[in-house]
Amino acid sequence: MTTMTRTKIAQTLKEDGLSGVARRVHAGLIFRYHETFNSRFDTIHAIDTRTSVALETLDFEHQHKAHAIDYEPTPIKLVEALLKPSRARASSTTFLDLGCGKGRVLIKAAELGFDRLIGVEFAGEIAEAARYNLGQVFRSSPGISWTIISQDAATYSPPESDLIVFLYNPFTQPVMEGVVNWIEAHIDRGYRVEIIYYNSQCRSLFDDCNRLKVTPFPWLVKLQLRFLSWHAAVKYLSVAGDRNESYRGTERQV
Repeated sequence: MTTMTRTKIAQTLKEDGLSGVARRVHAGLIFRYHETFNSRFDTIHAIDTRTSVALETLDFEHQHKAHAIDYEPTPIKLVEALLKPSRARASSTTFLDLGCGKGRVLIKAAELGFDRLIGVEFAGEIAEAARYNLGQVFRSSPGISWTIISQDAATYSPPESDLIVFLYNPFTQPVMEGVVNWIEAHIDRGYRVEIIYYNSQCRSLFDDCNRLKVTPFPWLVKLQLRFLSWHAAVKYLSVAGDRNESYRGTERQV
């Protein structure tokens, strides 16, 4: 242990106590754990999904640019944990990543069995990176249908199919309000919609939608979120307009 490290620990103990030191150690371990798997994922596929992108560094104008969140990739092991419980519907569902960034989640979804993939990304330069990455990974996978759409998610029109929608805190309320509106309309047209929302900063908009209900993750996913994540996640299922299942009541599960 270096003198600098000992000094930092002593300072943290003084300012935050033993619990503060424990939190920092835990955060550091989480970072290293995820960085190992994130690096391995990119190396295996010969792509870059690890590098973050600040939107202010990109030269483009958009009315919702101020309401978008910088590109920060979802840790690959958390993507795997969050999507695995939904694999049973992979062959009958379109997987939709709103604010798809460089395409990491879409690639992992394909590895888990999803073969109809759509990414929506309004920043053109980031969308191009996603197209390159998916092109590299899927060039020998003719059975996988994928597309990256450069569009504002608030005005997106989904395909006529059941959906699994993934979000990693991609934008703030003005955009998310539009997303919730078209999701509700899609459910009313008779389609099943499942939403996986990681770092759910606009959760209240979904909680207030009477076409959605919270459904719990399996216990193993809860453990992974508890000990291997900096953020919470929530999962929703459509309540009305579902062609495959019927849901009774609107009581929310916590």
